[in-house]
Amino acid sequence: MNGSAYTHTRSSLHHHFPVFSVNMAASMASQAAARGLRTATSKRFLLDKRKGTCSTPRRWLNLQEYQSKKLMQESGVAVQRFYVADTASEALEAAKRLNAKEIVLKAQILAGGRGKGVFDSGLKGGVHLTKDPAVVGELANKMLGFNLTTKQTPKDGVKVKTVMVAEALDISRETYFAILMDRACNGPVMVGSPQGGVDIEEVAASSPELIFKAADQIKRLYDLFLKVDATQVEVNPLGETPEGQVVCFDAKINFDDNAEFRQKAVFAMDDMTESDPTETEAAKWDLKYIGLDGNIACFVNGAGLAMATCDIIDLHGGKPANFLDLGGGVKERQVYEAFKLLTADPKVEAILVNIFGGIVNCAIIANGITKACRELELKVPLVVRLEGTNVHEAKRILTESGLPITPAENLDDAAKKAVAAIRK
Repeated sequence: MNGSAYTHTRSSLHHHFPVFSVNMAASMASQAAARGLRTATSKRFLLDKRKGTCSTPRRWLNLQEYQSKKLMQESGVAVQRFYVADTASEALEAAKRLNAKEIVLKAQILAGGRGKGVFDSGLKGGVHLTKDPAVVGELANKMLGFNLTTKQTPKDGVKVKTVMVAEALDISRETYFAILMDRACNGPVMVGSPQGGVDIEEVAASSPELIFKAADQIKRLYDLFLKVDATQVEVNPLGETPEGQVVCFDAKINFDDNAEFRQKAVFAMDDMTESDPTETEAAKWDLKYIGLDGNIACFVNGAGLAMATCDIIDLHGGKPANFLDLGGGVKERQVYEAFKLLTADPKVEAILVNIFGGIVNCAIIANGITKACRELELKVPLVVRLEGTNVHEAKRILTESGLPITPAENLDDAAKKAVAAIRK
């Protein structure tokens, strides 16, 4: 990644990206980095401030490291030689086949912080270096089938089912590089830092002047970004070997879920085993669900309204049990399935329905609620606030149902009544 290589890369991409001054590029890139690096965890931060803990940080497609590296290989991006193993014996054979001076063994889970994680087998660290293939087999035996806990996993960790056995290469220079879909720039932004490796978020926060807009191998990575409808392609670190070879040592790719219809091969790689079962079931019905640790279930249409509902519950001394967004085109079956999910949570002691019907027809919601209450034999207090399209018909349906439903005039009233129902 010398000066001439940098100049050539930047020149070849001039028609794709506008050219900025160094200061302007650094400023924009550092802001993009701060936004982009929060993408995977922003939902957790929003929910944490309501004193709830997100049961899982993901709903969207999220590939394992080895899967991302395979996509990079297919686009001509340089990565280490590697194999994937599901058993300790396979890991041992892979290490022998590599015939490398040094080998790196990596546990494959979706959470970050693997290198500093701990297994319930007693093994410390999900990333290990060794020159002995036999040690690879021994280490894999302490990884596979055991839970790895990191700063990004649930407290009990995540079971490791696959390991990646790769050639370890010397790195003479380590950098960070990513392509992010940035809303402020109305398109992709390339972000790089001469300080690669771990804790890039801290670099973006404490040393924004080290963030710059450029990197080697950018053309192929950008082609990959476009080809797979990515929202982020992150390489950390992007390293240079003593021989001058530039290699992507760690890879992370996020995708636009709206492109699933034309990225069937990519989405077929999705591993749902690390997803929360309730969240997975919710997705089948086009419900956006995130479990929290409270006891008041929220049933809301619209992400913003759902977050506001969680806030109001917290304001009045309650704790939300979930974030659930019904979306716009709601059908009675979705309402029923949503109630099934909420009532299956043993922590739930009350349910708050908060619907503002713009696109949503409140009468459909009301019919779904009454059906669910009867068929599921609802045993917890139910507070319902409805406003908007066909609301008078919806209120009539609920009133004439004869079900023990507590009506609310507005969101504040609904939250107070839900919290009071728990305290009775």
